Amino acid sequence: MSKDDQTVATVEDLQGFVDEHSITTFKIGAVDIDGLWRGKRIATRYFLESVATKGTNICNILFGWDMQDALIPNLSYTGWQTGYPDVTLKPDLSTLALVPWEPGTASIICDIFEVDGTPLALAPRTLLRRLVEQSEAAGFVPQCGYELEFYLLKGTPTDLASANYSPLEPFTRGNHTYSVHRDTASEYILGDIRGQLAEYGIYIEASNSEHGPGQFEVNMRYCDALDAADRAMLLKHSVKELATRHGCTASFIAKLSTEWAGSSGHLHQSLLAEDGNPAFANADEPSRLSSVGEAYLAGVVELAKDMTALYLPTINSYKRTEGGSWAGSSSTWGMDNRTVAVRAIPDAGSAARVENRVAGADANPYLVIAASLASGMHGIDKGLTPPAAIQGNAYEQADSNAVLPLTLGAAADVLEASNTARSLLGDAFVDHFVATRRWEVQQFRSTITEWEVARYLEQT
Repeated sequence: MSKDDQTVATVEDLQGFVDEHSITTFKIGAVDIDGLWRGKRIATRYFLESVATKGTNICNILFGWDMQDALIPNLSYTGWQTGYPDVTLKPDLSTLALVPWEPGTASIICDIFEVDGTPLALAPRTLLRRLVEQSEAAGFVPQCGYELEFYLLKGTPTDLASANYSPLEPFTRGNHTYSVHRDTASEYILGDIRGQLAEYGIYIEASNSEHGPGQFEVNMRYCDALDAADRAMLLKHSVKELATRHGCTASFIAKLSTEWAGSSGHLHQSLLAEDGNPAFANADEPSRLSSVGEAYLAGVVELAKDMTALYLPTINSYKRTEGGSWAGSSSTWGMDNRTVAVRAIPDAGSAARVENRVAGADANPYLVIAASLASGMHGIDKGLTPPAAIQGNAYEQADSNAVLPLTLGAAADVLEASNTARSLLGDAFVDHFVATRRWEVQQFRSTITEWEVARYLEQT
């Protein structure tokens, strides 16, 4: 991740890194089901003496509560019945990076293990690592690049919470997509984000204003799949930290307002063959993907319904895919078509790829890549052939049977019933993830919304 990661390959190298950069604190953590980076800040001496080699224990409640730290009842993995024992966070030294906006601080992403040393199957990074290793065993190295959209709002998260999130004032007003002129007014924030993240080892190739007021998009550099997930996760957390330093709030919520555009998390993906050449490239017929690319695409399309809950993991996610809003909402594909779930981008060389357009910016990057990769490799393994490509507007043409689940509850039901998803992701992961999504649905059902009060208070 960092400029120094080539030299800090072992624990013995850490002391030199610490001395060179005057490191006093290591910010370490692992990713939970919802994509939140949870962990600790460790004093340098303790990190060098113990944590770097042995890891650090943390309560497995990380997989026993929701994103608001509310305990989820009746989970098989952990709960009051288990006493909430420890798991171990073990630093992955390849992710070591200086945090430019926190002098004297370095960050490291951890993997999660049971205290007996067994990798935690429920951990999103563990799941993705396993799928990457399976792909490599099959002769392919998965490559990914994320495009993430987010909103900038005036006021810090504390300010907005104190005002009960009303009203929300976007950083800019009106819709000015791709406006270089309007971007100038926000460049002191977006430029700072790009610069700081570049120093952090996360390269944003481009940024631009998006369709909503105060909405922006960042395009991340293509890289190996696990690195892509690490960088997307760190980008989301870092953008929030940097926005707060400017007195703003950055939100990756899928749909912030009925009137504003949704925020997507488009995933570009491809494979490298064993010889290092792009496996989706088609030199003989550049207008279509290679046979490997088409089989991969067919898998992502075929399993789009099964994996919807991972692409659209919150109640709010489905507000973004409602109607024609440039979000993939059906198990369809097309050539350079932004109304389908999977956009094929053929090429004679390394630009050949497919884009999963279903996922929102709110999704866990590790799980989006894991679901896409598992689906694509399933397509290759089974020799699948894509259905007919959509020409034109998929929102009008998609067969009713191709429509993706319309709610989180429905998506969880489809995932739970999918034997294919279970074989690819594992029963333990599927059962746990489904349980957490049903908890999310239950929390929403028990909440009285402002819409209900305004609509029914007087008329009923």
